[in-house]
Amino acid sequence: MPESPMEPSINGKGRPSRKGMPIVLLIIRYFLYVLLILAVLSAGIYMVWINLGARGDFFWANYGEQHLEKVGQSIGGSAAIDESLIPAAYWYRTYDSQGHPVGGDMKGGMASEADQLAADHREHRASKPSEEREKKTGRPLATRAKPDATYVVYATADGRPCVLAYRIQPQWASRQTRDRYPNPQNLLLVFCGAVLLITLLLIGLRAAHVISSKLKVFNQVADDIGRQDLDASLPRSNVLEINRVLGSFDRMRATLKESLEKTWMAQESQRRQVAALAHDLKTPLTIMRGNADLLGETGLSREQQSYLDSIEDAIREMADYAQAISQGSVGTASGRSGVMAVALKDVVNNQAQGYLNARSLRLERDDRLGSDTGQVSGDAADLTRAIMNIIANAADYSPDHGLVTLTWRLEGGQEGGRALVVTVRDRGPGFSSRALAHATEWLYQADSSRHGSSGHHGIGLAAARSTVESAGGRLILANAASGDGAAVTVSLPVQ
Repeated sequence: MPESPMEPSINGKGRPSRKGMPIVLLIIRYFLYVLLILAVLSAGIYMVWINLGARGDFFWANYGEQHLEKVGQSIGGSAAIDESLIPAAYWYRTYDSQGHPVGGDMKGGMASEADQLAADHREHRASKPSEEREKKTGRPLATRAKPDATYVVYATADGRPCVLAYRIQPQWASRQTRDRYPNPQNLLLVFCGAVLLITLLLIGLRAAHVISSKLKVFNQVADDIGRQDLDASLPRSNVLEINRVLGSFDRMRATLKESLEKTWMAQESQRRQVAALAHDLKTPLTIMRGNADLLGETGLSREQQSYLDSIEDAIREMADYAQAISQGSVGTASGRSGVMAVALKDVVNNQAQGYLNARSLRLERDDRLGSDTGQVSGDAADLTRAIMNIIANAADYSPDHGLVTLTWRLEGGQEGGRALVVTVRDRGPGFSSRALAHATEWLYQADSSRHGSSGHHGIGLAAARSTVESAGGRLILANAASGDGAAVTVSLPVQ
């Protein structure tokens, strides 16, 4: 069966087909692959094993038992015992007439066991005629089975003991090979284990690759949804369970598309309503501007003229706001180039004075700027509105006929630059600890310590922070270090 990760297609309605192979069959197929490969390898290993045994490269496991009597007869008929007389399936150790070891290939614990057996036999051996009969028949004089090997004692032609040891397992036909390498049985087990491990690893990697390739359809679906391409056709897999999940994805995509379309339509409707409202504001603003002009043609005192100037400035500011709202609603908002710090200070001071006069509050200006202070990034109108929002917030929480302090200064900024720092301080109750952490969040209204004024919706400080941060600056809330009141500081990098 071809193992293509996905197939193009979809039924006529753009939904993945529910047909396909169950994943359990896919898993069973790879188990059958493992069994088939192991069967082939086992047959091959068996044929090689039989061929090596038939060639005499090693002795079979029962060789020591079957040929023990023959080897015993050879030992009993010879006075000189060496490697040529005893096959490599046996280990041997010879002794002199006093029972001291004089030759053989036993080492370590095997040699110790042989010495003990030879000593025990020497103490309890039978009469010589009996021993002579044993030499002729090839039967051992003594036998002892140990976990590591079986030990037997024979007598040579001149009556000296010779101890043989053998194991019930295949042994190499060459002594050098036997002493240097593990026995053939252990090597076979290691080889089979390695083959099994490699087989499982290769088939596991293959299965993982195939399954991973089949799951790539989900990456494609996720990428399409991430690009908001909700009309793309879903792929189809040849695995039944994957097709079922793709069907769920398709239902989710349809629901998401419907939800997004409703959201987009609502946003478009809101933009149009905002644009229409901004356009409709031009009519009352035009009437106000015309009446202000007519009022200016009458004889006014200096104080009245000052009030009229404030009204005209407010009218122009509202017209600018309406224009900005109209441009933003259709996606043609003005770019942010920059404004001179001194120019920004003059505009804000002028608007703050008029606004606070209208609120029957006093303005204290602390100007520490020079004549050449550089330029700050951001749109002049946006930054002006942001600082005026802070001043309006301070006015809302100031006592009657209270004082609002507006401070302008330059400080060292980040990375060795300079920063324009504007601080607005009121003489109200100050921020609560909770407000210090959340007052710049949108729609935050939970500051019980500053509820001296109604009509707050948690927008002014949040909008100011958004504007300041978009210009690369910071907005910091604090309570006055000395006396009552809150202090809101704006820091803007100076270019």
